[in-house]
Amino acid sequence: MSRKDPTSQSGQPEQDLHPTLTMRGGGWAIVASIGVSLLLITWALSGVIVGKRPVGDGTNLESYGFDLSNLTVPEASMAASGNARDFLQVYENPETILGKDLIVYNEQNRRPWIVTRDRVVGVEVNGESRAYPTRCLNAHEVILDTLGGVEIAVTYSPFADAAVVLEAGSGEESVVHGVSGLLCNSALVTYDRGAEEPTLYSPVLGRAISGPKAGTPLQRIGGVNLCSWRDWLEQHPDTTLALPEPTSNKRYKAFSYLRYYNDFADSLKYPVVPLPEKGTRDGTLPRLKARVVAVTAGGERRVWPVTLLVRALEARGAEEGTIRVAQGDAQLEFVVRKLPQSAHVRTVDGSEAVIEPRLFFSWWSAHPETTMGELVRALPADAVITPRAAGGG
Repeated sequence: MSRKDPTSQSGQPEQDLHPTLTMRGGGWAIVASIGVSLLLITWALSGVIVGKRPVGDGTNLESYGFDLSNLTVPEASMAASGNARDFLQVYENPETILGKDLIVYNEQNRRPWIVTRDRVVGVEVNGESRAYPTRCLNAHEVILDTLGGVEIAVTYSPFADAAVVLEAGSGEESVVHGVSGLLCNSALVTYDRGAEEPTLYSPVLGRAISGPKAGTPLQRIGGVNLCSWRDWLEQHPDTTLALPEPTSNKRYKAFSYLRYYNDFADSLKYPVVPLPEKGTRDGTLPRLKARVVAVTAGGERRVWPVTLLVRALEARGAEEGTIRVAQGDAQLEFVVRKLPQSAHVRTVDGSEAVIEPRLFFSWWSAHPETTMGELVRALPADAVITPRAAGGG
């Protein structure tokens, strides 16, 4: 009897008609799916194992567990951020170095922490100054610290480019701010982590917006700037600088909002009400994502578009420099640069000023009745404009 030919009628060997599963043949997909399934199971069981589960599904306001029954802002202005409550971890009591020692610190580490053009939130309390890099705040949004003997909460809303520093208070009046996972008019909403029935706070609005303390005003620090590190260090040579949280380096690399800021279509990721009905398209108002600095000094409040200040320098052939202007009884000095677009603000005589940097839509939505009257549309004729040569870094 002859031996059977192993070739089938199709012309292929019989062993090829029943191929074994290999990584190259698609086994990798099954392994990957098993891995993903295991991760999901682990996440689902994490609450059972460690007693915690993420609070907030990223979409529904009610899933975050806050009492919204006495909400003092339009519900249409509220949105879930896409992240659970406390997804962004608050950074507490950061280590610091003297600003003048940053060069040595950068040389001793694989990658520099920040360079001269990076933006920082600069704070001054009782004569003590400190800078908090926005690359750090992007990943935490709240930093709890003590400065000038005062416990503070440094808050930053990336989608509104708004820096607000709050007094945390003491005793029964103290608030331990956490990241709620909710937004109000595209800006950070914090909550009191130490309360059994937490209150929600809007740093941008400066008050509690729901919960047991709804309507209670927040105590803000006035001496706050959002500017380049170089400009802050020049104006505050004795400043300290917050260092990175040791376990968050990967998060610092992952968070970037440059594409959002550079979107000249002015598209907003989250709802904002109200918005200007007209004017941001034809140039009679700043565009929605234009950077502005509201300054309360000299007995009045004015809203200064940073682009207006930059263009005044460009008309003199410069991309950075200083501009001095009168506001009420005060003399303001703006240290302005085109890249990164920013303005450090101070009063020439050192008198008190409240400085509130943010994007135009964020200011308008918080102050729709007063913005038109407070908005600066042209520099006063007696403004003193001093260009300077562009620096490196």
